[in-house]
Amino acid sequence: MFVGRTSELTLLTKLDQRQSAQFLIMYGRRRIGKTALLQHWINTQADQTRCLYWMATQTSTVNQLREFSQALFRHRDPQSPVSPTFSYESWEDAFRVVAQLAAEQRFVLMLDEFTYVMQANPALPSIIQRIWDHQLKQSNLFLILTGSLAGIIQRSALDYQAPLYGRATAKLKLQPLSFGALTALLPTMTAEQRVAVYAVTGGIPAYIELFDSDLNIITNLREHIVTPLNVMLNDAVFLLREQVDEPRNYMALLTAIANGAYKLADITDAAGLNPSNANKYLTVLRELGYIKRIVPVTVRHPERSRNGRYVFTDPYLRFYFRFLRPYLSDIERGRLNRVINLLHDHLIDFIGAHTFEELCRDWLNEQADRALTPFLIDRVGSHWGKKVQIDIVGINWRTKQILLGECKWGRKPIERGVIDKLVVQGQKVLPSKDAWDVHYMIFARAPLTTAAQQKAAAINATVVDIGQIEADMMGYI
Repeated sequence: MFVGRTSELTLLTKLDQRQSAQFLIMYGRRRIGKTALLQHWINTQADQTRCLYWMATQTSTVNQLREFSQALFRHRDPQSPVSPTFSYESWEDAFRVVAQLAAEQRFVLMLDEFTYVMQANPALPSIIQRIWDHQLKQSNLFLILTGSLAGIIQRSALDYQAPLYGRATAKLKLQPLSFGALTALLPTMTAEQRVAVYAVTGGIPAYIELFDSDLNIITNLREHIVTPLNVMLNDAVFLLREQVDEPRNYMALLTAIANGAYKLADITDAAGLNPSNANKYLTVLRELGYIKRIVPVTVRHPERSRNGRYVFTDPYLRFYFRFLRPYLSDIERGRLNRVINLLHDHLIDFIGAHTFEELCRDWLNEQADRALTPFLIDRVGSHWGKKVQIDIVGINWRTKQILLGECKWGRKPIERGVIDKLVVQGQKVLPSKDAWDVHYMIFARAPLTTAAQQKAAAINATVVDIGQIEADMMGYI
């Protein structure tokens, strides 16, 4: 089942309809759905007779050229047999044939996982640059180049010194599916169960497919996730090995963050690395999109703040390093009860501390983008200090307006004291002595008690439950 990707499909169609050569570079991490997106677009919106889709494999450059040559030959002359040894002499010769196919009518060439080819033949980006400048740019070609190896994409196409820099007419970094997409993919689950799935998968389509919509979360984890054959057990290692040198140091840092170390000193101490090297590794992890450094949103100039925390931006990696990696040997031997019991006891707290708060911030950002918030919110985040913690903060420095929110993922009804505490703590986090217009929100899985409802009404607080969050985010996919 294909869900979402509306803006990506629209971009592909728009580029295809332009009356000039187009070059799209699409990239994203493993299993994020690049191939599914291209195949869905071909099947539903493109003329398949003028499209050639080819996926590269991790083999020798000779084999890669031979495989592409034969695919190109079959597309050009589908009625003629092709010898298993046939190959064009060079990539230049192969792309000259591409130019011929695109000389008079639109020809769509999709080179999926082409970074594997560039990895085997580092000179290839320069070859493509030369052919694009002298032949393909004047043709009617729509060239789509995809890859999972972000480092090669960066060095070959995105950096200023890269051979393909400035040649691409469009770039697309494919993101995980939003939480709203899970409603269609897992329709018979409850909203709470889909939040748990999102906490485990982070919206990666291939991981979501592992879940059975008719089973509860613990049964799904036992039968499909915490098993020796699950691809999620090895993907974290593959992700790092494909992107970085010395993956063991990166894994040590991610393990430290997963175990609750947030500040640089605590992370380096837990990982056993010196701060200068750790800083370098953390920068790479941030560039790859696996972690980020956050500061309280109540800080006017975040770039100057020393009160930063390193947190995961990839929910799958956070789940992997917290619950899977420490028990890999047990899982591989089929000893699953220890992990299942750990998940049974701690998954709710894990979701409440991370996933639910992130979904609430995502929801608030989307609401603000659609002008559905009480005021124009410039930034959304949270606040923390020695004595005060506010889960959700939205702020407008110019108008001196602030929104303070509390997130509760527990099953017990929300007591009035939760709201009283939010009001008291909220007064302590106002960024300056100026008069601020304060708004309140309560994000809750469980309903509010009568007393809590009365208090929420008295301070004009908005109450948002997981059902509303999910329903709204279904419209954002």
